[in-house]
Amino acid sequence: MVSLKSRQPVKEEGCDPPDRPSFTGHTGTMDSTSTHFVRPSLTLVPLFLLLLLLSLLPISRGLEAQAPPESGTVVTVHDNVILRLGGVIQPRLSWTRDHAADEEALGFGIRRYRLYTLVDVGDRIGLFAQLEGGAAAGSTAWIDLEASLQLDETWDIFAGRIIGPQPRAYALTLLPNLDGIDRPVITVAWANRTLGADGRTYGAGLRGRTATWEARAIVHSGTNQRNIRGEIADERPARPQGTGMAGAAYLTWKPEVVPGLEMGGHVGYNRSRNALTRAGGQGRAYTDGSLHLYWGADPGSQPVRVKAEAVGIAWESVEGVSDRSFAGVSLLGALGVREWAELIARVERMQDSAPGPRPTQTILMGGVNLSSSASQGNFNREKLTIGWSVRQGEGGSDARRHQLAVQGQIVF
Repeated sequence: MVSLKSRQPVKEEGCDPPDRPSFTGHTGTMDSTSTHFVRPSLTLVPLFLLLLLLSLLPISRGLEAQAPPESGTVVTVHDNVILRLGGVIQPRLSWTRDHAADEEALGFGIRRYRLYTLVDVGDRIGLFAQLEGGAAAGSTAWIDLEASLQLDETWDIFAGRIIGPQPRAYALTLLPNLDGIDRPVITVAWANRTLGADGRTYGAGLRGRTATWEARAIVHSGTNQRNIRGEIADERPARPQGTGMAGAAYLTWKPEVVPGLEMGGHVGYNRSRNALTRAGGQGRAYTDGSLHLYWGADPGSQPVRVKAEAVGIAWESVEGVSDRSFAGVSLLGALGVREWAELIARVERMQDSAPGPRPTQTILMGGVNLSSSASQGNFNREKLTIGWSVRQGEGGSDARRHQLAVQGQIVF
């Protein structure tokens, strides 16, 4: 017999969203990736401002009238198998001005959408799969494919295309719980130089969680490239794929004496020498790490929130290449001015070792989160985020990029 009922979305690691690089020609954190830079006509600017004002009206009045059904659906196949279905969608309107290229872009579309399925087989076995699409992701594809075995109430073993140890603000932060329009730029830069933009890899590991701490350790292939290679009928069924042994560990602690406080970090070593690490025509092994200190991790979780993050990468030495390290720091502050409204501001600084492929950059972001589901006890289920960002490279105002973005969100 099959039964249907509503429930809150399941916060599994696989529900964590990826992001794409920016400022480098890849899909980006700072701009709409489905639109090439074009000069909008003057009539589009008033239209954009009108849409911005109209987008605020549903939030500024009658919040109680907007009460969607509870997110997520559970399907009980029989007593031993349960399916959980859900997803998230984020439409976005953005305007970007790039002074370095002397170009502008105005775009609207679906920034991301996710559809996930979890299968519980008995009390110990879990299967998780998630599809992603949208302007940030391109064509729809499987982003997560994970199997897990529960060892006890604290520990489980997991394997597949998984989220491993990495900076807390990247794929370990659920997509609906992003503070602003996108993830911190320093974490996107970390992904562009290590595993790749979705933060996933192929491997297996051990994961543990209690009310006060979370830990995970994995061994993996060192890359997020699709790990299916060759057919017996191929002329070259075993081509080199730039994978090798890699490992990483992550630990975060939430002391009970300070509600909302969280601190931790990760460390990893990767000898796959994948394509993202190339310099001087060859890939490089690297060691990477991060630290984070949060007081109020999720938007709307408390009246005042502060989040600090630092990431770093050190590559092995390659003859003729002096670019051997990357470092970035991020600091965010948020103030809840209403039950349904939160002001946010973030400053970031990142630098590659000289001469490096990119100069030192500073990124500033300010905005507001407006929630129509806060009165139902879930600030991040339905919300509208408005953000203004400025990215400053070396070279003064001529190397500056501005972006104004309005992004909606519905979790179902």
